[in-house]
Amino acid sequence: MRRWVSPLLLVAIVFLLWPNSSPAPIIYRPGEGWSYESRGTMGKWRRDRAKAQVEVAKEAAAKEDWRTVHKAAKRTVHEWPLSDYAPEAQQLLAQSYEARGDDERAFKEYQKLLRYYPQNVDYEEVQKRQMVIADRFLGGQRFKLWGKIPLYRSWKKSAQMYQEVVNVGPQSEVAPMAQMKAGEAWEKRADGFHVSERERHKDFGRAVEAYKKAYEEYQSDDTVAAEALYKKGTSYENQAKDAEYDQEVTMEAINAYEDMLALYPGTPKAEDASQRIAKMKTEQARGSITIAKFYEKKKKWHGAKVYYDRAIDLAPDSEHGQRAKERLAVIAKYIDETDAAETE
Repeated sequence: MRRWVSPLLLVAIVFLLWPNSSPAPIIYRPGEGWSYESRGTMGKWRRDRAKAQVEVAKEAAAKEDWRTVHKAAKRTVHEWPLSDYAPEAQQLLAQSYEARGDDERAFKEYQKLLRYYPQNVDYEEVQKRQMVIADRFLGGQRFKLWGKIPLYRSWKKSAQMYQEVVNVGPQSEVAPMAQMKAGEAWEKRADGFHVSERERHKDFGRAVEAYKKAYEEYQSDDTVAAEALYKKGTSYENQAKDAEYDQEVTMEAINAYEDMLALYPGTPKAEDASQRIAKMKTEQARGSITIAKFYEKKKKWHGAKVYYDRAIDLAPDSEHGQRAKERLAVIAKYIDETDAAETE
């Protein structure tokens, strides 16, 4: 048996060392990463000058050969980052990621383009591309593992994308809408599953802050400002649905709606905001009636009067308001008796 081991080992070594051509080699190059090179084309896309290299990327883009675009553009940016051709290569690199379905990476490469080469690109157009990508994620597109495998939705990452658009170009054409959509993304996250209500309220709080910033920064646009106040109100209102946040947060919601009605009375959301205010005030009046009844049982007439008065102020024409008026009439004599006793 042993006499066969040495010849077989020798054959195996010769086979492994014998030069063979691979039909589909995977090549790694520092700064460029791994790339697939088909047989017969290996290295043919590479050039030794920035201008020639970016031309390869442009020609490949015209043919929608995005794999070659990716390799050529990435090499240009890596090898000649300060050349006049680097901005165009960086944009082609971002486009190649987007065309190949890696939207998250495409967004980041567009962001690099604006950060490193702001004077050499159509700023507004690039940000519009970023908005298109962020909108896809806000619409439910899944983020990918390794840029290949659709895995999960993330409203948090969507919100951060919109915020990056604003941070890089706060006065750009798309910035107001990006700020508003950041709030929308946080609202979606708040509406999703949470381990605790505290975390859910944090997300509503982030939505409120996003809308607050939209109002403060873009008041010159009446449409955006009015919508920002309305959405700020709805975020507070949703947060107020939990009892422990009811009174304080409800008042914040009412204040936001009332600000919108006072500043932008002609907004399409005016009627809806008025109805929401009335509903919340009616609910607050109901709560005041409950507290007033508690004071009545304790014969704390002045305390009861405070809360009946509050119910009337909040919703005078509602059922609760009418009930408060009736009870005030009943306890009036007890209040007078108490006051008389205290003065004796």
